[in-house]
Amino acid sequence: MEKRIKKPPVKLEQRREWLRRSEMGESVPKIADTDDFDVRTVRKHIELAKQEREVKEARATVLRNALERHYDDLRNFAEKLNSQVLGSGNAAPWHDGDLMEAAPWQDDDLMEAALRQHLPRSPIWSYLSRWQNLNQKAKERPRQLENMIEEAVKADRRLTPLVTAGLDEVIPGVIGVLAFQVEQWSHGHKGLDLKDNLFTEPAGEGFVNLRYGPWQMGKMDSEHAKGYVEIVRDILEDLESNIRDWEVYSELEKIITEIGRLRRKLREELAVIRLRRIVPGRCKYCPL
Repeated sequence: MEKRIKKPPVKLEQRREWLRRSEMGESVPKIADTDDFDVRTVRKHIELAKQEREVKEARATVLRNALERHYDDLRNFAEKLNSQVLGSGNAAPWHDGDLMEAAPWQDDDLMEAALRQHLPRSPIWSYLSRWQNLNQKAKERPRQLENMIEEAVKADRRLTPLVTAGLDEVIPGVIGVLAFQVEQWSHGHKGLDLKDNLFTEPAGEGFVNLRYGPWQMGKMDSEHAKGYVEIVRDILEDLESNIRDWEVYSELEKIITEIGRLRRKLREELAVIRLRRIVPGRCKYCPL
């Protein structure tokens, strides 16, 4: 009896080739006959090749979906940063290296770290650090100016007759409106105008209210109103002129201008992430 020769195991490449030939229309018996294999062996390995391909395709789909979601996470984080730069919504202030100190977004501290790993040399990080410092100064300078305004108003003896006459609202009114003016001017707005916005309005028989825009300056008797209005007008005119020459105010204007410049640069850099939709580099959260 002739000894049966055992064929070597079917290699991966061979069963893939059998699958290809089968899908091209070659029958299993013909493949078995051509390659000198049992038809059952060929059929078994064609099925194995199909299963292997399905697993590979499924893994590729999972990986692709995971990668797409990862990019979406990075893009969403970039969108939130962009919202902060624009000052929209309830975005918390940026803290260099610790965005989430006050923000409500879950895992954004992790996404910040991930984006830094993807783009370690991006100018975004230096811009944001500068942005943080300038915004802190932009909060401090108005408070300094308001304190300086308060000191200047309270020291102005021209207001003494009005205070003596019981016009207690005039000092806080002048302080409040000048603080408002500082905010408007520093952002490039005109603010209130003494010619058009300082006026009196009836407040009952024999009395008028003095207003500068929405600020109430006090209720005064009509007999003395003209003189009181001129005093307030002169004080406001002098202080509005002086404030613009204060060093702290000049610093605030420069800070606001620099914040605007950084806003444009940051939006340009973030737009690349938001609109390209693919972030180069890798991070520890990238799908394997």
